[in-house]
Amino acid sequence: MLMLSHHSVLARDTTTVFKFIDQAKEMQRKGRPDSAEYYFRQADSLSNLMGHDNGRLSFLGNYSVFLYEQLRYEEALSFAQQSLGLSRKLGNRARAAAAYNNISLQLQAMGKLEEAAKNLVKGLEISSSIKKPSNRDLSDRRKYYNNLSSLMLDLNDVKKGLEYAWESQKLAQKLNDTLAMGRSLVNIVVAEAMSGDFGPAERHALRLREIAQKYGDVQMEIKAYNNLGDIYRMQKRYTESLRCFRKAGSLLSPEFPGNEVYVLSGMSSVNKDMGNFSLAESYFHKAMKLGKEQLPKPQLLDLYLSGSEIKEGIGKFREALELRKMYRSLADSLKDRETHRSIQELELKYRTMEHRRSIAERDLMIAEQNTVLERNSKWVTVSVSIAVLLAWGIIFVRIVGNQKRKRLELDYERHLLEAQLNGEETERARTARELHDGVASVLSAAKIRIHNAAVTGREKKALPEIGELIEVAVREIRNISHNLAPEFLLREGLACAVESFCHRVNGNGLSIDFYPIGDIPRFERTVELTLYRTVQEAVTNMVKHSGATEGIVQLEGNGGILRITVEDNGIGFDKNNPQRRGLGLSGLVSRVTKLGGTIEIRSSLGNGTTIYIEIGSAAIK
Repeated sequence: MLMLSHHSVLARDTTTVFKFIDQAKEMQRKGRPDSAEYYFRQADSLSNLMGHDNGRLSFLGNYSVFLYEQLRYEEALSFAQQSLGLSRKLGNRARAAAAYNNISLQLQAMGKLEEAAKNLVKGLEISSSIKKPSNRDLSDRRKYYNNLSSLMLDLNDVKKGLEYAWESQKLAQKLNDTLAMGRSLVNIVVAEAMSGDFGPAERHALRLREIAQKYGDVQMEIKAYNNLGDIYRMQKRYTESLRCFRKAGSLLSPEFPGNEVYVLSGMSSVNKDMGNFSLAESYFHKAMKLGKEQLPKPQLLDLYLSGSEIKEGIGKFREALELRKMYRSLADSLKDRETHRSIQELELKYRTMEHRRSIAERDLMIAEQNTVLERNSKWVTVSVSIAVLLAWGIIFVRIVGNQKRKRLELDYERHLLEAQLNGEETERARTARELHDGVASVLSAAKIRIHNAAVTGREKKALPEIGELIEVAVREIRNISHNLAPEFLLREGLACAVESFCHRVNGNGLSIDFYPIGDIPRFERTVELTLYRTVQEAVTNMVKHSGATEGIVQLEGNGGILRITVEDNGIGFDKNNPQRRGLGLSGLVSRVTKLGGTIEIRSSLGNGTTIYIEIGSAAIK
């Protein structure tokens, strides 16, 4: 059998202490106080048996909080004081601050406000002096600010109460802890309601309810509904107020003591304000019975005062007087001027100390920064020199790059211009050939016929033949005219002109079909003429060079975009061979590019050719 070393056993047992504490806190969160008590006691016994001071310190702090939530203030105070003593012994300043805070909570609940304030300020002083606080330190500090807010609200110092509640909220936001934000919102809601800012108070109470429901925190949800009930009651929205208190009542559980008294007190106050004094008295007696055992003394004040007003409303003046006396007696003990003044002085002392510490920390940071600057100053000149050299190098590279790019752009533009000029020259040469070979030859034949008729005296007999020759010449001229500036293009638009052209070139073993699709957009005259010439050039190339038997010309309009497709089933060509592409295709590219459009030419040997052109709406008339 393997035997564990003494250190292994010790490590296992110390870990078990913290496991017991975690289990106790989980039972506490689930509202199972008996199970939580059991695990806390197990952690206490094991830490004492081992002499495990850190484990016992964790037990003392967490058990004190547990007892506070169970309203066992005297016991909680004893364990918090033990936690403070052990924290000092171990030199654990963060846990000492937490112990001071726990002691303050118990003293506040017992009505010893001045002593509570002294301990809380000590905790805050220790927490604020931690130079590099961890997230846990900041989380603890948030609690201290929240508790100081609660203490100020017990003294009716609403301004200070709201100020510290927001300090607590800011730390929760910094930690991105939503549940902590909810706990800080409770005091914000109370302070805003006390100052009559009902709009913000209601919004924050609704946000509090939202957080509670999202995270399943029943106690927080009860507080949200109780606060909403008070906010609506103060605004005389009694129906909504009663609904909120009833909702809070439906969530009550014996595992979370101390909540029912607030629900009963709220129901009593609403019915009192509505004039239902008998019902208000019934709720008051139930609240009073619980309040003496469960309510912290500062919260008893409002219950005494409300009870006095209820008794007076139903004519029980003696009982009303007794409650008023109880109210005054407790108010005098809690809020006498000397106590209030002492607490205000403590708070001011803490603020002053914190301000001075902030200034000292700022001065120290500036001194450290100056030291760093002096240490690094010898590298500044070298760094700047290197940076300047790099900057000049980058500038030089950019200048050379820009010049190269401009040269390439000029070469490209020159190439396009040459292609366009060559295309135009080709067009003029073709027109000249058509005039020479077609119109000129026909007219020469007509001239010869006229001359021969005049010599032979057979003018009448030659007239029909001469008329036919002249008709042929007119048709040739009309065709050339259509090609140069087609009438349809000027009158009916691009689609009609292209269709007419395709119809004219049909024949000689080549069938060209024209398909207009959609709403063909109209363009400026010069744009349409350029597009017409482009299609004309593409089809002419098809007729002369493709060897195709079938061709398609398609115009598609879609939302101001014109797409042109010219396709044939001819022999095609190798696009990678620049000699085979020729200047004709370069002319097509030049025309389309100048219009701001795009052109794609697809071809391969034996698979025909497809030309795809797209013109955007920028050129629309």
